[in-house]
Amino acid sequence: MKDLIRQILREETSRLTDGQIKAGYALMNMITKDYYWYHDTPEQPFGLTPGSIWLINPETNEWMLELKKSGKLWYYDKTLDTFSKYLNMEVSDFESFIKIWVEDALERGVVSTTVAFVTHHKTVKDVLKNGKQLK
Repeated sequence: MKDLIRQILREETSRLTDGQIKAGYALMNMITKDYYWYHDTPEQPFGLTPGSIWLINPETNEWMLELKKSGKLWYYDKTLDTFSKYLNMEVSDFESFIKIWVEDALERGVVSTTVAFVTHHKTVKDVLKNGKQLK
C-alpha cells in the first residue's frame, strides 16, 4: 500500500497524464528489448564510474542510461529523440517520465536527470567487462 501511495504521489507531481506514462512505458519496453542493466560489485568495480548502474545493449555496445551512485541520471540524447518523435514529448516531460521509469525499474531514487551527447565507448567497454548483468 505504501508503495502504491508513493507511486501515485510521484506520478501526480510529474505533470504527466496516465496516458503519457502508459505510452512511455510501452515505448520503453520496445526500445529496451535487447538492453540489460549492469552494476559493479566490490570485487569487480567499474574503473571509470564506480557505483553506477548502466542500461546497455551488449550486442551493439550502445548505452541508454547511467544512474550514478549520487542519484544523478544521465540519458543518451538519442533516447530523447525517440520520445520526441513518437510521443511528441518535450524535454521536461521526458525527464519526468524517465525519472519515474528508472525509479520503478531499479527501485532506487533519482535526484536529477541530465542529457549526454557522447557515446562513452571506453566506459561501456569497462561496464560490459566488469559489470554484473541484471534483468
